[in-house]
Amino acid sequence: MKKLLYISLSAALLAACASAPPPDNDPARARAKQGYADLNQEAANYPKSSASAEVAVPEPAAAPSIQVSNATFKTTPTVLVSPAISGKMAGSIDVIRRNPLAKTAMEVINAYLTNRGYTVVSLESQAQLDEVVQLQSDIAGNDEDLSYVAGLSVGADINITYAGSIQENDIVIDLNASEASTANLLASESVRLSNKGDESQRALVQRAMEQAIVSLENKIRDRLAAELEKGAQYKVVAHLTGEFTDDQAEEISNIVSIKIRKQFNKMQVVSMSRNTYDLMVYVDPDKYEDAQMVYGAFVEALEGLAKVRKQNITKKLIIMEIQ
Repeated sequence: MKKLLYISLSAALLAACASAPPPDNDPARARAKQGYADLNQEAANYPKSSASAEVAVPEPAAAPSIQVSNATFKTTPTVLVSPAISGKMAGSIDVIRRNPLAKTAMEVINAYLTNRGYTVVSLESQAQLDEVVQLQSDIAGNDEDLSYVAGLSVGADINITYAGSIQENDIVIDLNASEASTANLLASESVRLSNKGDESQRALVQRAMEQAIVSLENKIRDRLAAELEKGAQYKVVAHLTGEFTDDQAEEISNIVSIKIRKQFNKMQVVSMSRNTYDLMVYVDPDKYEDAQMVYGAFVEALEGLAKVRKQNITKKLIIMEIQ
């Protein structure tokens, strides 16, 4: 696996000492110094050919013009990177395994984000997510974005999807970053680069993706840091399956909306019908260490009125029944 290399240039500063250095009596060091002096003299006396005189010394690579954000995070954000395709999550994994350029693109993004301090979740280890995706789709009754649900399942704070195409000598890269908790788009970035003439497709993909991910991360880092200040985020999908009267259903709804809300830093109602609640909760990570503890808050609040049964709990996704 070839990782993306970043070239940083720095100038060496030499300062003269105020006092003369002590005499050097090391015979080996003296012989080395004399050898360097002889080589320098020989090079100075060597005649330059017309061909060598025409060879231009390459200029050092220009520093990136993008000022990368240095916003800091209270907790390390987790990122899931995947190709932007529809269908089962396993389909995304197949793309990575069968398409070397798609794999290269993901490796470039993952390497950059890791170096920038994010926790990167491997897509290739998440083939079992299809079951979770289908389960939420069945319960919530809508067709969720796959990267969104997958990101929640592995505990991601942000999802990054990518797409690209090679058109003659050009490559076009499109990146999208969305907040895992809400699926809201945070930023997009598109890059089009031309082949320098002797680049392989893999090298062209690496160069384009390097430029695109730096630009994208610069757009989202400040905003993501601000969002994570609200607390750890969890998505909760609750479905009433018991034989409740309208009054009982309303009482349960009020407990969720008022009593349980007070247990968390913030609760956002994505949608709420008589039988289905789709919620985003922001919790103090010192008080609620994981999704199981968040689930326990619902069990405790509804005790004596209804039974709460978990259907599926992953790192950031809680699916439950209220009976």
